[in-house]
Amino acid sequence: MDSSFTRRDLLRGATGFAFVTLQLSAADPGAPLFFTRDEFQLLDALTDLIIPTDEHSPGAHEALVAPYIDRSVAEAFDPGAKTSWRKGLAYVNDLSREKNGKPFLEASKPQQIAVVTEMAKNEFAPKTDGEKFFGQLKQTTAATYYSTSLGIHQEMNYKGNVLLREFVGYSVGS
Repeated sequence: MDSSFTRRDLLRGATGFAFVTLQLSAADPGAPLFFTRDEFQLLDALTDLIIPTDEHSPGAHEALVAPYIDRSVAEAFDPGAKTSWRKGLAYVNDLSREKNGKPFLEASKPQQIAVVTEMAKNEFAPKTDGEKFFGQLKQTTAATYYSTSLGIHQEMNYKGNVLLREFVGYSVGS
């Protein structure tokens, strides 16, 4: 059987094809994976209100909390998780329109804070879907932020596993 095309030739061609396909750029590498651009901007603003930048450390925006949440929701297997985020963000805009006559991102900072405060009023015993969404948003924001280098090292000053020359202990009841 005389063949001018060998397996080695095939592999050489496939490797070249793989290299070419890896070099193709995404349509918009900065685009959110799940949320629309408006939803993503809203999510970013909300997370930054929950953990804002202060004199001690950067906030949720700088820690890239919203992109992490976007990626997590995009990869979620449970369609209910995706739906709850979309409905929750829509609720925020609806509440802002009701309280301020405009969507959340068009509202002033004090108006935005009033919306978030309204959502948080029953934080420990949420009654409405909007209040439940606030719990989901706050918990996810905090968990994400404190698992980043900014949250763990800058905010909490965590030094990692370090050798202590002596254990100073703690006081019970103080």
